[in-house]
Formats: sequence, structure tokens, C-alpha cells
Amino acid sequence: MDEREFYSRVRQYDNVLFLCHRNADADSFGSAYALMRLFGGTIGVEDSLSTIAEALASRLGVSAVIRPDPSKYGLTVVVDTSSMIQTGYESLERCAVIDHHEPGDLLGSCMFSFTRREPSTAELVFGVYEKNGARLDCDVAFAMLLAILTDTGHFRYARPATFEAVARILREGGVELSSVMDFLAQAPADISARIAMLKAASRLSLTREGDYLVVASKVSSFGAQAAASLVGLGADVAFVGSELDGEVRISGRLRRGVELDLAALLSEIGTMYGGSGGGHTAAAGLVIKGSVDAGEVLKACVEAAVRRLTAARAQPRSPGRCPL
Repeated sequence: MDEREFYSRVRQYDNVLFLCHRNADADSFGSAYALMRLFGGTIGVEDSLSTIAEALASRLGVSAVIRPDPSKYGLTVVVDTSSMIQTGYESLERCAVIDHHEPGDLLGSCMFSFTRREPSTAELVFGVYEKNGARLDCDVAFAMLLAILTDTGHFRYARPATFEAVARILREGGVELSSVMDFLAQAPADISARIAMLKAASRLSLTREGDYLVVASKVSSFGAQAAASLVGLGADVAFVGSELDGEVRISGRLRRGVELDLAALLSEIGTMYGGSGGGHTAAAGLVIKGSVDAGEVLKACVEAAVRRLTAARAQPRSPGRCPL
């Protein structure tokens, strides 16, 4: 399905719920906000918004319904994930998906979907606006730009088309990129997240494979931020696990230039334990329900990473190939 088909299908429904993934980040919430502005409807999330998404919601003067009942809506559009487990619901009826990750299990059960591998879901949403002649205002443009900025790691993982889209959003929305970057720099730092990052560093286990350093650690929350902080400290690959409410969650992060696909790796490990994993090449996660121990899953992640890094080292680099 392309941008026009997606637009046409969603327009057929009244009372649409735009459902973010759990602990919605700026890309999920910002994209849901832009879709809500385009079609009308409600933004929802099963558990919570991330710190950045909360700050964006406050700036925009909107809020998300926590734990909405999808049966009360004419259509549920899942935003920024195609994995059922990432929505927080066991099943969804009358649903659609818009997502930029690897295809997940939701695609087989939803009525229609618009998915494409892009650096951010916001770029897909902007395409829906652009291909259907919808105009941006400054709030929608700000939300899209923040979503793109955060999901591309401040443009580290952006493609040429990403910069072209950003330029068009800036022109049409009348927003200065500096205002978005200033907003992100001034967003409140959660002290609990800072504590989690320090605890992750103090508890880490280190595995060396040649010149690569693979680390693993456990925290009670903020696993994604903790994994990113371990890469910032010098790890090439970092896995951080947590156990909460009968679930094991693993977040993985990768240093730029390391030839490893974390989305594929965590998808494989998730399937191995009856869960679901995916995300980006350099930033991914998995969720497993049940009694499995986080330490066991972390060990499996590290072993899988080491095997892949060993295989990658054994392969000669193709002539003329530019390093990532």
C-alpha cells in the first residue's frame, strides 16, 4: 500500500485511534500526533510516553489516552511498530499499521498497512501529507522534525531522502531546525534514567571478540538509555535487560561502523524464546513474556553477537566499499 491508498482507507473510518507502541518515543507519538491532525481521532498508548514524548505533548497541548479500549473505536492505526507485543495488547480488531521497521506479526492480522524501511515513521507520515496535498502547520512540522531528529540519532542514520524531506518540512511548516534542537537539548533529564545508566555501567559484563567489545548488563528500567550510554562509554555492542510485570525486555545498541544487524539478531533471539524482537540495525529491542530469566536471554544475545562479529571479520571487504 502506498501513501494515497493509506490515506483513502483511513478516511473511510470515523473515530480513529492512533495507537503508539509502549513507552512511546518521539517518533511514535509525533507521528501519531501528525496523523491525528490529518484525520481527526485520538492518540493512545498502553502504558506511558517517554520523557521526550511527554515534553512534546506538553508543548503541543495534547495528551494520549492511557490504556484505551480499541473496541470503542472504528479503526485502530498502530503507529511505529508492526509487532503485537510492542502494542501491549494481546489482540486488535479493525486495525491498520504504519511503520518503518522490519515487518512483524501485526501485518498478518490487520486489515491494511503502509510499511517501508525508512529511518523514521515520521518520514512515511510526511509522505502521506505530501502525496495527498495536505498542508503542514508549525505544530505538525515541529512534531515531525523532532521525530526524525531523534529516530535518526541526530541524523547519524539519515539517508539523502531524509534531508530532502526535512528541507521540505522546514519550508512548508515555517519552523527553524534550531528551535527543534534547542527543545531537545532542554528536555528534562529523568533522574531515574541517569541512575539506571550508572547502575548499568557498574554491573556490566564484558566479552571481547578481536577488537570488538560486547557488553551486557541489567537494570530495572530505562534499558534503552542505559544501552546507549554503554556504547557512549566505549562498547561496540551493548545489551541491557530488565524484568518487569512478567516480561523480559532487552535493549541493544551498536557503535557506528560495527557491521552487525541488531534488528535481525534480536528478532531471532525473541523468536527463540517465544517473544518478539526488532527495530533498527543499530538500535533494537525484544520483549518476552513468561518466566525466562533476563540473564539467560542476555547471554544468548552476547553469544549471537560474537558469532556474527566473528563471521564478519572472516569476510574480506569488497573493493571500493565505503565503511559505514
